[in-house]
Order: sequence, then structure tokens, then C-alpha cells
Amino acid sequence: MAKAKSKDPEIQIKAKNIDADKWKEWSKKMDKGSGPKHASGGALYFVGFIGALVYNMQAAIGFGAVVTGFLKALVWPAYIVYKLLEMFYGVVI
Repeated sequence: MAKAKSKDPEIQIKAKNIDADKWKEWSKKMDKGSGPKHASGGALYFVGFIGALVYNMQAAIGFGAVVTGFLKALVWPAYIVYKLLEMFYGVVI
């Protein structure tokens, strides 16, 4: 299928300004890690960890409870995912 050329010179000039080689070079540079990185997921996990740690430490009486509270604070997302899946799908027997 042949491409129809536009008779409007402005459209043809804009089409010529697109440089595919520069785009490929930029995308390769972004893949190599020179671009910006966003770590908002890690920050959210850290805030949740601190909140879970404070919550668990309030009820801790002995050393064993402190250690257990710390470990619970590390894996709190697993509890949330388990409870959500249990709520949606029920308990698997």
C-alpha cells in the first residue's frame, strides 16, 4: 500500500523532524541506568515497616516479643496479601 503524500508543506516538514536514530540512542541510554530512578515503592514499604514496628513494640513485654514484633514488621505485606486473597477467593483446602 503506497503512502499518500500531503500537499501541505507544514505537515511534511514536521514529519522530517522526527529522528529515529536519536530516539533509539535515548532509549538505549535510559535502559543502561543513566535516567532518573524512582524508588517510591521502597519508601512506602519503609514507612509501613516503621508503622508495623511501632504497633508491634507497643504490645511487647519481653525480649522474645520484641524479636517476634520485629520479624512481623518485616513481613507485614505478606499478611495483607494473604488476607486479601482469602477475602476474595476463600480459604484453599
